Amino acid sequence: MLKILQIISRSNCDSGGGLQALELAKGLRERGHEVWFAARPGGSAQERCKGIGVPFFPLPMRGNVDMASVAMLRGFMREKRIEVVHAHKGLSHTLSLLAVCGMQKPPVVVANRGVSFSLSFWNRWKYLMPWTRGIVAVSAHVKDVLMASGVPAQKIRVIYGGVDVGRFIPMRREEACRSLGLDPSLDYVAMVAQFRPWKGHNILAQAVAQLTHGYPKLRVLLAGKTRGSTYKAFRSQVHRMGIGDRFFFLGYRGDVEVIMGASHFLVAPSTEGEGLPGVFRESMACARPVVASDVAGAPEVVIPHETGLLVPPNDAHALAQAIKSLLNSEMAMREMGMKGRALVEKRFTHGHRALIMEEYYKGLLEGA
Repeated sequence: MLKILQIISRSNCDSGGGLQALELAKGLRERGHEVWFAARPGGSAQERCKGIGVPFFPLPMRGNVDMASVAMLRGFMREKRIEVVHAHKGLSHTLSLLAVCGMQKPPVVVANRGVSFSLSFWNRWKYLMPWTRGIVAVSAHVKDVLMASGVPAQKIRVIYGGVDVGRFIPMRREEACRSLGLDPSLDYVAMVAQFRPWKGHNILAQAVAQLTHGYPKLRVLLAGKTRGSTYKAFRSQVHRMGIGDRFFFLGYRGDVEVIMGASHFLVAPSTEGEGLPGVFRESMACARPVVASDVAGAPEVVIPHETGLLVPPNDAHALAQAIKSLLNSEMAMREMGMKGRALVEKRFTHGHRALIMEEYYKGLLEGA
């Protein structure tokens, strides 16, 4: 049995890396380990920990030089005899390194890397520190970026994120549409992403504009917080283009699985910066293909004509053609969906991820 602390420098863990960290804590606990979860107080993380039976450790984490949090963290590590600290964001990684500095027998520090942006000098230094014993890259592409920045390959392990295959399941499209109050006679595709410049919402708008005449039933379900300058610019763009009625702005949603169920497939036209979005695996778990830009880790799960289609980034015409080809073939959509679900069940469950992570921790401890 290992004593493990999962730490993330945020208070809410409702999506993305936060949910992955919580699910990992839950999975490791179910495998018999003692697990704690550290996050900022005052958000959803504490309540979620209560729901999964993982003890919560509130830690302010006010900045890179928050020595009060460093002292609290070091005291907690000593009191609980923590063996592994898994840091899921940059600030939590920094504070963990400061906390173990000078300890006679420090815990193994593992850092998570979920984006494919090049490393800054500061981040590179943190990954090279001897106290950072292991680095979990969410895709092989992220590993390549780390290595290109000078991080030794032997420090890095590619471990993919997981999916709750009990929650994300294939649904009848008509039933999902009815539960959302949508007209099941329309052809919905989904884009689940925050409104950020590199997510490619503008590319999708251009693609939809090319399909307006041939595909009058095409509609796009947009799930993501409706705020910020990128959101406002996109909303203005689609209205200027005369296609505002083609987009349903759903805001942040806690029922992504139902949105997937109502859709024929997922579109993800990102231009850069993605490690490997968890929404790809969620769509596949729902037996829905993925049409994605060929960037970062996308080719590692989106297998052309097997689990989806890949298109060049920033290419609205290619995206339109991919959307068109799937809408024209219900059989292709169904077969790709089935293969995607099978792949998720084989390689991307939360249980599988917890098992691989446990083995990785044990290997690092044996080499300490």
